[in-house]
Amino acid sequence: MMNILFGDLAPWFTAPALLGTGFLMIQLVLGEIGGDGAVDLDFDLDVDLHADHPGMEFGILSIQSISAFFMGYGWIGFAAYRFLSLGFTGAAVIGVVAGVGVAWLMVYLLRSFLKLQNNTNVSISQAVGLVGEVYATVPPAGQGKGEIILVINQSQHNYFAIQECEEPIATHTRVRVVRADQASNIIVVEPA
Repeated sequence: MMNILFGDLAPWFTAPALLGTGFLMIQLVLGEIGGDGAVDLDFDLDVDLHADHPGMEFGILSIQSISAFFMGYGWIGFAAYRFLSLGFTGAAVIGVVAGVGVAWLMVYLLRSFLKLQNNTNVSISQAVGLVGEVYATVPPAGQGKGEIILVINQSQHNYFAIQECEEPIATHTRVRVVRADQASNIIVVEPA
């Protein structure tokens, strides 16, 4: 087995493959146990693209894409060298093409996933006029606050709510937002 992986010119493929795979696995493991992107060795090349899109931090020369290139180059090049008997030059060409493809795919997928994230920063003033549902009973005027659930920009938000009526508004009752106070982050509701 060791002769297959490290005999002849195979180390030119297996070394990058093992390094790229190892680094991506370390990032995956550290990301799962709470690390913020594994090792903080990101040395992206500063290229001014005049674009401010989600995922731009996953650039062509980021650590992730370089690792993906090494992994693709190494494993595909190794397979071409050992199993297709193309010789070193043919396997190296196939490995480089595969490495570029894997790196491009990694950057594309990471950017696509980040574009899916919605910006959930919502101004409380956007709630005025919307209809929501009482989550925690809204007590009568002047006796405290309750909580309601609203959907704004396709995301659910909870707000503390007060009312101006004398009867409490029970849980699961539909309410309309009358006013919003940005200073206290409390909204005023009435039954819908």
